[in-house]
Amino acid sequence: MASALLKHYDFHGISRIVDVGGGHGFTLTTILADHPTMQGVLFDLPDVVAGASLEAIGGRNRCEIIGGSFFEAIPADADAYILKQIIHDWDDDQSLAILQNVRAAMSGHARVLLIERRIEPDHRDAMRVLHIDMEMLVNVSGMERTDAEYRSLLEQAGFRLARVVPLLDGAGFAVFEAMRSDTN
Repeated sequence: MASALLKHYDFHGISRIVDVGGGHGFTLTTILADHPTMQGVLFDLPDVVAGASLEAIGGRNRCEIIGGSFFEAIPADADAYILKQIIHDWDDDQSLAILQNVRAAMSGHARVLLIERRIEPDHRDAMRVLHIDMEMLVNVSGMERTDAEYRSLLEQAGFRLARVVPLLDGAGFAVFEAMRSDTN
């Protein structure tokens, strides 16, 4: 998915990006490798980021590793906040709490990038994602969502959905790019 992300989403103009719930930093590493002037922040639970290597994610001069919970606060002062397969783990109330914390950390020009599977409107196209939707519901009370459901969730959190960029990866992933609703 990381190569599809770089192929289909334009990261130019982003000088600092926070990978919210970024695990050990694979996605962030891939983005930073392709954009040598970009700075990154890997943000996840302290015990998760303890296993991350600064050298593997661009070294100390390009990346900061911060331990914390996205249910409490998100690092501020970034141009973009990427949440890859985070929101689908949670129900609407918990997803709203995460998104509201991201919004609180964002300046007016920043954008949030949700990378999630989309449930397509055509039921035949949606089948590849619906079985994962059922697994999410049963295992973690999360869910996959349609474009309209992501739009609604983002709007409730104070964002406006700017665009949806399909990654054309065969798994149904897309980037849901949103801005604060109080900015142009």
